[in-house]
Amino acid sequence: MEPIIIDDGRTLLKITIEEVAKLHEELIDGKPCICVSSSFRAAQLAFSKLWHEEIPKRDDMKIISALPTEGSQQTFKYILGERSKEDFRLELPEGTSVENLASHNHVFTFVRKRTNTSIQVRARPEIFPKEFFQQRKLVEYAIPREETKEEKEEFEKLEREVRDKFLTLPPGDLFISKIGEVVI
Repeated sequence: MEPIIIDDGRTLLKITIEEVAKLHEELIDGKPCICVSSSFRAAQLAFSKLWHEEIPKRDDMKIISALPTEGSQQTFKYILGERSKEDFRLELPEGTSVENLASHNHVFTFVRKRTNTSIQVRARPEIFPKEFFQQRKLVEYAIPREETKEEKEEFEKLEREVRDKFLTLPPGDLFISKIGEVVI
């Protein structure tokens, strides 16, 4: 997978998904988790659409996420570097918690501050099997009860399938994106 190249004002940085996955320390069969994979791929798409052939500058970007997971937050904070306190924000849909996610949490808005343009990158709902988020709640948080061995195995299979989609499918098959203007 191609790295994300960023100008931090002093040097060009090549940020790889492997670096972010190592920082997050949650691998599935040696590969990044879903949250890191979806966030990284969304950033790749957003930067290509907002900056085209230019290299994005860290001080020119802001990221707003609807996904409160640690892996997603670490991905964006790593991309933003020390500016993450000012330029990263969570805006969660009503009813969202780490335990209670849905496909509408895989929505990220990237802002190019100098041009006042943004792109909203939204995971296509069909990326996630119908039962995925209910199974996740059951297996990872024992809500509403403890899972069975079979349920755990089924969820792990679904999790690998979703993760592999985020790692391999073209951006157009993964995301719906919309460019607009923002008020900063």
